Amino acid sequence: MQLLNRYFFPYAAFLILTAIYCVEPDRRTTALSVGVLLLSAAVNHWFVRYSYRIVRWTRFLRAAQVWLNYVWSVPLVYLLGGWWAPMWLLLAMAPATAAMFQSRRQTLLTAMLSALTLLALYWYRGVEGPVAWGQALVHASFIIVFSMLIHSLNQLALRLRDSRI
Repeated sequence: MQLLNRYFFPYAAFLILTAIYCVEPDRRTTALSVGVLLLSAAVNHWFVRYSYRIVRWTRFLRAAQVWLNYVWSVPLVYLLGGWWAPMWLLLAMAPATAAMFQSRRQTLLTAMLSALTLLALYWYRGVEGPVAWGQALVHASFIIVFSMLIHSLNQLALRLRDSRI
């Protein structure tokens, strides 16, 4: 989990703060986005602090962190995605987290849920035309492929570690 906070959270914060700085959304959108960012920072810090101290809860905390990453991403993509195109990348973080801690099946299901959520948000926003939907499908497929790649790399690393090469 520390890897997630070391790489994913700073990237997510950079993505969100850059969106707010560059496009200057209304005060409500800015306040909600910063609020979700700060709440996620506090919860992620708590997870890192306690996930290895309470060993019997580690599995549950890892699964909860996957779903909380999803829960944080959806409103942020909804709020800022209309102004800042790269916001969809936040929806790749929950499946990437699942790829490190969960089975191949769970990773695939999480990635598919995130990809379908992204397509639903695009539909809700009124995306029209074959070019726009083509890009939306490429974004959604990236979430799935990226997550499965991380899962495969993680499994390879575990096999190498266990083989004591």
